[in-house]
Amino acid sequence: MTVEADCKKIQLSFTERLALAEKKATCPFIGAAVATGDLPVRNSITEPLASVDDVTHLGNSGGGDLGEVLKIFAKGNHARMFDDSGKPSALLPVGLFSLDFPGSQGSHPGHSGILQGNPAKRDSGRFSQSDFDRLVNYATDGFIKQSDVAAFIAENLARDPGSKVDSKEAAKLVLQDISDAHSQGWDLVKEKLKSFFTNESSAEQSDQKREFAEALTKVAGENNLVGSAGEFGLLFAFFANKPDAKTIDSEPALSVADLTLMFKDKKLPQGWDTWEKTKIDWIKNTAQLLISAASLNIA
Repeated sequence: MTVEADCKKIQLSFTERLALAEKKATCPFIGAAVATGDLPVRNSITEPLASVDDVTHLGNSGGGDLGEVLKIFAKGNHARMFDDSGKPSALLPVGLFSLDFPGSQGSHPGHSGILQGNPAKRDSGRFSQSDFDRLVNYATDGFIKQSDVAAFIAENLARDPGSKVDSKEAAKLVLQDISDAHSQGWDLVKEKLKSFFTNESSAEQSDQKREFAEALTKVAGENNLVGSAGEFGLLFAFFANKPDAKTIDSEPALSVADLTLMFKDKKLPQGWDTWEKTKIDWIKNTAQLLISAASLNIA
């Protein structure tokens, strides 16, 4: 069932946008974009929505294609409106996604704790200085290299007894969701991946792609190692081509100043929309984080 929703932009004060970013849009990039007004809010402040096209445009700014990854997460993890019981339920109209992140499919155990409390509870967003400090403690001279972020991911999963890291079971679940028959298996997956990035030519095709996105992103929800690696992989992809990007021991590194700006201050770095951000950087960084964190025997 598809729920009715107003796709029109709504006018919010800075205080309202900031509160929405802290309580609901608990992603360093999306939260900052909401707070600054770079990502328009639609529908209502209590049931905030955003346009898939808008977030894709933001991710593709600077000439890259990272927006295509953001599109998958928007369609897959946040395509449903919450019902009266606080659970994701009815599908949103094609082209919209929910800014209610805590409690959604993309919210999972073993998260960092920096931007949200109970991952299963709607409106549990808040900034945790103590959890942010745990991340910053890995820094050397104001930068955190990739392998240290992987260690932080492993630490988070180890701290949460509810975290799940069984990749084989997660793969089985996602295959069950997206295959009409086991005989189709990965051939169907490959075909759907190939067509996912093509232009949507019909409402039926759009619905099929959104269903596939939900199944594809479910693996991140069922495997918290994959989910966490993908989230931090987005940060590394976002900063990969920043003019002053730094490497430490041949590893990409994140600036504590940039992380503070996005996580705590809910702002985007100056010139963020001028450098290229690509999905291949997301794939490479996510894969490396996954390998590094898994090597720490958390699985």
